[in-house]
Amino acid sequence: MKYRVFDTEEQAIAAEAQVTLDSGCPKVGVNAKTGKPEPDKQVTERWAIPQQIVDGRWVFPSPDDVGVEADDAWWPQEEMI
Repeated sequence: MKYRVFDTEEQAIAAEAQVTLDSGCPKVGVNAKTGKPEPDKQVTERWAIPQQIVDGRWVFPSPDDVGVEADDAWWPQEEMI
């Protein structure tokens, strides 16, 4: 999966907000069986929530093929007991 990468949280939040706007959010869900909109159900309000990676930068999944491939070293490693 490709990610968009930013130096600051503020940059990541602003970029994610633009992606959200460009994608037409909020989006009303559709019933999988009937294919009809379900406006009384939960709507999709955001594309993603930016996350901080180990080196201090901020990322969120790219909505297209623009960005960089995630590296396993980006994510905190949990200690095994």
